[in-house]
Amino acid sequence: MALVSGIPWIAVRYIKGSRMVEIDVYWFFWASLCTYPIHTIQEGIPLSAVAGQLGIARVALESFGDEAKRVFPNTAAKTKEIVDCISGMIPRQPPLVQDRPVTPWEATTLRSAATALTSTIRDEARHNYILCIENQRCLSAHSLVDRIENCFSVEAWSVIDKDAKREFEESGKCLGVERYTGAGFHSLRGVECVIRQFIVELTGSLPKKRDWGHYVEVLNRNGADASMVAVLDNIRSLERNPLMHPEDWLDIDDAIGIFTLCQTAVTRLVTDIKKKRAAKTP
Repeated sequence: MALVSGIPWIAVRYIKGSRMVEIDVYWFFWASLCTYPIHTIQEGIPLSAVAGQLGIARVALESFGDEAKRVFPNTAAKTKEIVDCISGMIPRQPPLVQDRPVTPWEATTLRSAATALTSTIRDEARHNYILCIENQRCLSAHSLVDRIENCFSVEAWSVIDKDAKREFEESGKCLGVERYTGAGFHSLRGVECVIRQFIVELTGSLPKKRDWGHYVEVLNRNGADASMVAVLDNIRSLERNPLMHPEDWLDIDDAIGIFTLCQTAVTRLVTDIKKKRAAKTP
Protein backbone atom coordinates (compact mmCIF):
# COMPACT_ATOMS: atom_id res chain seq x y z
CA MET A 1 0.00 0.00 0.00
CA ALA A 2 3.02 2.31 0.01
CA LEU A 3 2.19 3.54 -3.49
CA VAL A 4 -1.06 5.12 -2.33
CA SER A 5 0.79 7.44 0.06
CA GLY A 6 1.87 9.57 -2.91
CA ILE A 7 -1.54 9.93 -4.58
CA PRO A 8 -1.61 13.03 -6.81
CA TRP A 9 -5.39 12.46 -7.02
CA ILE A 10 -6.18 14.02 -10.38
CA ALA A 11 -4.49 13.85 -13.77
CA VAL A 12 -6.11 16.97 -15.22
CA ARG A 13 -7.28 20.20 -13.61
CA TYR A 14 -9.20 22.98 -15.30
CA ILE A 15 -7.68 26.47 -15.29
CA LYS A 16 -10.20 29.03 -14.05
CA GLY A 17 -11.61 31.34 -16.69
CA SER A 18 -10.20 29.22 -19.51
CA ARG A 19 -10.58 26.01 -21.48
CA MET A 20 -6.92 25.30 -20.79
CA VAL A 21 -6.06 22.50 -18.39
CA GLU A 22 -3.14 21.70 -16.12
CA ILE A 23 -1.85 18.15 -16.61
CA ASP A 24 -0.06 16.37 -13.76
CA VAL A 25 2.62 14.48 -15.67
CA TYR A 26 3.59 12.49 -12.58
CA TRP A 27 0.08 11.06 -12.36
CA PHE A 28 0.63 8.96 -15.49
CA PHE A 29 3.84 7.46 -14.09
CA TRP A 30 2.21 6.78 -10.73
CA ALA A 31 -0.91 5.25 -12.32
CA SER A 32 1.22 2.98 -14.50
CA LEU A 33 2.92 1.59 -11.38
CA CYS A 34 -0.44 1.06 -9.68
CA THR A 35 -2.01 -0.72 -12.64
CA TYR A 36 0.96 -2.80 -13.80
CA PRO A 37 -0.15 -5.95 -11.87
CA ILE A 38 -3.36 -6.03 -13.94
CA HIS A 39 -1.29 -6.90 -17.02
CA THR A 40 -0.05 -10.12 -15.41
CA ILE A 41 -3.05 -11.32 -13.39
CA GLN A 42 -3.69 -15.04 -13.83
CA GLU A 43 -6.82 -17.15 -13.52
CA GLY A 44 -6.97 -19.53 -10.58
CA ILE A 45 -5.00 -17.34 -8.19
CA PRO A 46 -6.83 -16.68 -4.89
CA LEU A 47 -8.70 -13.38 -5.08
CA SER A 48 -7.38 -12.49 -1.63
CA ALA A 49 -3.84 -12.60 -3.03
CA VAL A 50 -4.52 -9.83 -5.56
CA ALA A 51 -7.28 -7.87 -3.83
CA GLY A 52 -4.84 -5.29 -2.47
CA GLN A 53 -3.26 -4.70 -5.88
CA LEU A 54 -6.66 -4.46 -7.53
CA GLY A 55 -7.81 -1.97 -4.91
CA ILE A 56 -4.77 0.24 -5.52
CA ALA A 57 -5.36 0.07 -9.28
CA ARG A 58 -8.98 1.09 -8.79
CA VAL A 59 -8.00 4.09 -6.66
CA ALA A 60 -5.50 5.19 -9.31
CA LEU A 61 -7.89 4.86 -12.24
CA GLU A 62 -10.76 6.55 -10.40
CA SER A 63 -8.48 9.51 -9.72
CA PHE A 64 -8.31 10.11 -13.49
CA GLY A 65 -11.35 12.26 -12.75
CA ASP A 66 -14.20 13.84 -14.65
CA GLU A 67 -11.93 16.74 -15.62
CA ALA A 68 -9.88 14.41 -17.81
CA LYS A 69 -12.83 13.23 -19.90
CA ARG A 70 -12.79 16.28 -22.16
CA VAL A 71 -9.05 15.98 -22.79
CA PHE A 72 -8.77 12.18 -22.94
CA PRO A 73 -12.31 10.90 -23.59
CA ASN A 74 -11.30 7.49 -24.97
CA THR A 75 -8.82 6.91 -22.16
CA ALA A 76 -11.48 7.85 -19.61
CA ALA A 77 -13.82 5.24 -21.13
CA LYS A 78 -11.12 2.54 -20.87
CA THR A 79 -10.36 3.39 -17.25
CA LYS A 80 -14.06 3.02 -16.44
CA GLU A 81 -14.14 -0.45 -18.01
CA ILE A 82 -11.30 -1.59 -15.76
CA VAL A 83 -12.81 0.03 -12.66
CA ASP A 84 -16.15 -1.68 -13.33
CA CYS A 85 -14.45 -5.07 -13.73
CA ILE A 86 -12.47 -4.64 -10.51
CA SER A 87 -15.58 -3.51 -8.62
CA GLY A 88 -17.34 -6.67 -9.80
CA MET A 89 -14.53 -8.73 -8.27
CA ILE A 90 -14.02 -6.77 -5.06
CA PRO A 91 -17.10 -4.69 -4.16
CA ARG A 92 -16.48 -1.50 -2.22
CA GLN A 93 -18.26 -3.05 0.75
CA PRO A 94 -17.43 -6.73 0.25
CA PRO A 95 -19.71 -9.27 1.96
CA LEU A 96 -18.25 -11.79 4.38
CA VAL A 97 -17.79 -14.74 2.05
CA GLN A 98 -15.12 -17.36 1.53
CA ASP A 99 -12.17 -16.61 -0.69
CA ARG A 100 -12.39 -17.77 -4.30
CA PRO A 101 -10.10 -18.03 -7.31
CA VAL A 102 -9.94 -15.43 -10.04
CA THR A 103 -12.01 -16.76 -12.95
CA PRO A 104 -10.62 -17.13 -16.48
CA TRP A 105 -13.09 -14.50 -17.72
CA GLU A 106 -11.98 -11.99 -15.06
CA ALA A 107 -8.29 -12.50 -15.72
CA THR A 108 -8.69 -12.30 -19.50
CA THR A 109 -10.94 -9.25 -19.27
CA LEU A 110 -8.53 -7.34 -17.03
CA ARG A 111 -5.45 -8.18 -19.11
CA SER A 112 -7.20 -7.21 -22.34
CA ALA A 113 -8.55 -3.99 -20.84
CA ALA A 114 -5.11 -3.04 -19.49
CA THR A 115 -3.55 -3.59 -22.92
CA ALA A 116 -6.31 -1.55 -24.55
CA LEU A 117 -5.80 1.25 -22.02
CA THR A 118 -2.09 1.41 -22.86
CA SER A 119 -2.66 1.70 -26.60
CA THR A 120 -5.56 4.14 -26.16
CA ILE A 121 -3.66 6.61 -24.00
CA ARG A 122 -0.64 6.34 -26.32
CA ASP A 123 -2.73 7.22 -29.36
CA GLU A 124 -4.80 9.88 -27.62
CA ALA A 125 -1.79 11.62 -26.08
CA ARG A 126 -0.05 11.62 -29.47
CA HIS A 127 -2.90 13.63 -31.00
CA ASN A 128 -3.36 16.06 -28.12
CA TYR A 129 -1.52 19.37 -28.45
CA ILE A 130 0.14 19.69 -25.04
CA LEU A 131 2.36 22.69 -24.26
CA CYS A 132 4.69 23.42 -21.38
CA ILE A 133 4.22 27.03 -20.28
CA GLU A 134 7.46 28.55 -19.06
CA ASN A 135 8.15 31.46 -16.74
CA GLN A 136 8.33 34.83 -18.47
CA ARG A 137 11.45 36.41 -17.00
CA CYS A 138 10.66 36.75 -13.26
CA LEU A 139 6.91 36.11 -13.71
CA SER A 140 6.03 32.52 -12.87
CA ALA A 141 3.89 30.51 -15.27
CA HIS A 142 1.57 29.55 -12.41
CA SER A 143 0.91 33.17 -11.44
CA LEU A 144 0.40 34.27 -15.04
CA VAL A 145 -2.04 31.52 -15.99
CA ASP A 146 -3.81 30.70 -12.75
CA ARG A 147 -3.04 33.26 -10.03
CA ILE A 148 -2.57 36.67 -11.62
CA GLU A 149 -3.69 38.24 -8.34
CA ASN A 150 -0.26 37.24 -6.97
CA CYS A 151 1.20 39.97 -9.19
CA PHE A 152 -0.72 42.66 -7.27
CA SER A 153 -0.95 43.59 -3.63
CA VAL A 154 -3.86 42.10 -1.72
CA GLU A 155 -5.12 45.65 -1.15
CA ALA A 156 -5.03 46.59 -4.83
CA TRP A 157 -6.71 43.36 -5.95
CA SER A 158 -9.49 43.83 -3.41
CA VAL A 159 -10.24 47.37 -4.62
CA ILE A 160 -10.25 47.00 -8.43
CA ASP A 161 -13.50 45.84 -10.00
CA LYS A 162 -14.26 42.56 -11.76
CA ASP A 163 -13.79 44.04 -15.25
CA ALA A 164 -10.22 45.08 -14.45
CA LYS A 165 -9.51 41.70 -12.86
CA ARG A 166 -10.74 39.93 -15.97
CA GLU A 167 -8.46 42.04 -18.18
CA PHE A 168 -5.41 41.25 -16.07
CA GLU A 169 -6.31 37.57 -16.00
CA GLU A 170 -6.39 37.63 -19.80
CA SER A 171 -3.13 39.54 -19.89
CA GLY A 172 -1.45 36.92 -17.72
CA LYS A 173 -2.65 34.06 -19.91
CA CYS A 174 -1.44 35.89 -23.02
CA LEU A 175 1.98 36.38 -21.45
CA GLY A 176 2.07 32.72 -20.44
CA VAL A 177 1.47 31.47 -23.98
CA GLU A 178 3.77 34.13 -25.48
CA ARG A 179 1.07 36.23 -27.16
CA TYR A 180 2.91 39.38 -26.18
CA THR A 181 0.94 41.97 -28.14
CA GLY A 182 -2.30 40.58 -26.71
CA ALA A 183 -0.78 40.73 -23.22
CA GLY A 184 0.02 44.41 -23.61
CA PHE A 185 -3.44 45.11 -25.02
CA HIS A 186 -5.21 43.50 -22.04
CA SER A 187 -2.86 45.07 -19.48
CA LEU A 188 -3.70 48.53 -20.80
CA ARG A 189 -7.42 47.72 -20.88
CA GLY A 190 -7.10 46.67 -17.23
CA VAL A 191 -5.69 50.06 -16.29
CA GLU A 192 -8.44 51.78 -18.28
CA CYS A 193 -11.05 49.86 -16.30
CA VAL A 194 -9.54 51.09 -13.03
CA ILE A 195 -9.40 54.68 -14.34
CA ARG A 196 -13.10 54.51 -15.20
CA GLN A 197 -13.81 53.03 -11.77
CA PHE A 198 -11.94 55.94 -10.15
CA ILE A 199 -13.84 58.51 -12.21
CA VAL A 200 -17.12 57.04 -10.99
CA GLU A 201 -15.79 57.37 -7.42
CA LEU A 202 -14.90 61.02 -8.05
CA THR A 203 -17.91 62.19 -10.08
CA GLY A 204 -20.65 59.65 -9.44
CA SER A 205 -20.95 58.64 -13.09
CA LEU A 206 -18.97 57.25 -16.00
CA PRO A 207 -17.15 59.75 -18.25
CA LYS A 208 -19.08 61.03 -21.24
CA LYS A 209 -16.37 60.04 -23.71
CA ARG A 210 -14.56 56.68 -23.98
CA ASP A 211 -11.19 58.27 -24.52
CA TRP A 212 -8.07 57.99 -22.33
CA GLY A 213 -7.15 61.62 -23.00
CA HIS A 214 -10.59 62.66 -21.79
CA TYR A 215 -10.14 60.49 -18.68
CA VAL A 216 -6.94 62.40 -17.87
CA GLU A 217 -8.79 65.72 -18.17
CA VAL A 218 -11.58 64.51 -15.86
CA LEU A 219 -9.09 63.28 -13.28
CA ASN A 220 -7.23 66.61 -13.32
CA ARG A 221 -10.47 68.58 -12.94
CA ASN A 222 -11.58 66.49 -9.99
CA GLY A 223 -8.49 66.65 -7.82
CA ALA A 224 -6.78 63.34 -8.58
CA ASP A 225 -3.14 63.10 -7.54
CA ALA A 226 -1.12 65.04 -10.11
CA SER A 227 1.86 62.67 -10.22
CA MET A 228 -0.46 59.68 -10.66
CA VAL A 229 -2.29 61.42 -13.52
CA ALA A 230 1.06 62.22 -15.14
CA VAL A 231 1.97 58.52 -15.05
CA LEU A 232 -1.36 57.65 -16.70
CA ASP A 233 -0.89 60.30 -19.38
CA ASN A 234 2.59 58.97 -20.20
CA ILE A 235 1.22 55.43 -20.50
CA ARG A 236 -1.49 56.77 -22.81
CA SER A 237 0.85 58.59 -25.16
CA LEU A 238 3.87 56.26 -25.10
CA GLU A 239 2.32 52.81 -24.78
CA ARG A 240 -1.44 52.68 -25.27
CA ASN A 241 -1.85 54.85 -28.36
CA PRO A 242 0.94 53.23 -30.42
CA LEU A 243 -0.33 49.73 -29.60
CA MET A 244 -3.70 50.53 -31.16
CA HIS A 245 -2.01 50.60 -34.60
CA PRO A 246 -1.67 47.24 -36.39
CA GLU A 247 1.97 47.77 -37.32
CA ASP A 248 2.99 47.81 -33.64
CA TRP A 249 3.93 44.39 -32.22
CA LEU A 250 5.37 43.58 -28.80
CA ASP A 251 8.13 41.17 -27.87
CA ILE A 252 8.61 39.59 -24.45
CA ASP A 253 10.40 42.60 -22.96
CA ASP A 254 7.89 45.08 -24.38
CA ALA A 255 4.98 43.07 -22.96
CA ILE A 256 6.55 42.62 -19.53
CA GLY A 257 7.49 46.30 -19.48
CA ILE A 258 3.89 47.33 -20.16
CA PHE A 259 2.58 44.83 -17.62
CA THR A 260 4.95 46.25 -14.98
CA LEU A 261 3.94 49.82 -15.83
CA CYS A 262 0.31 48.80 -15.48
CA GLN A 263 1.00 47.19 -12.10
CA THR A 264 2.47 50.50 -10.95
CA ALA A 265 -0.42 52.49 -12.40
CA VAL A 266 -2.98 50.29 -10.66
CA THR A 267 -1.14 50.61 -7.34
CA ARG A 268 -1.12 54.40 -7.60
CA LEU A 269 -4.76 54.52 -8.69
CA VAL A 270 -5.81 52.35 -5.76
CA THR A 271 -3.80 54.52 -3.36
CA ASP A 272 -5.65 57.62 -4.58
CA ILE A 273 -9.02 55.84 -4.55
CA LYS A 274 -8.48 54.91 -0.91
CA LYS A 275 -7.44 58.48 -0.04
CA LYS A 276 -10.58 59.88 -1.62
CA ARG A 277 -12.74 57.29 0.18
CA ALA A 278 -11.10 58.13 3.49
CA ALA A 279 -11.70 61.85 2.92
CA LYS A 280 -15.42 61.20 2.42
CA THR A 281 -15.68 59.22 5.64
CA PRO A 282 -17.05 61.39 8.46
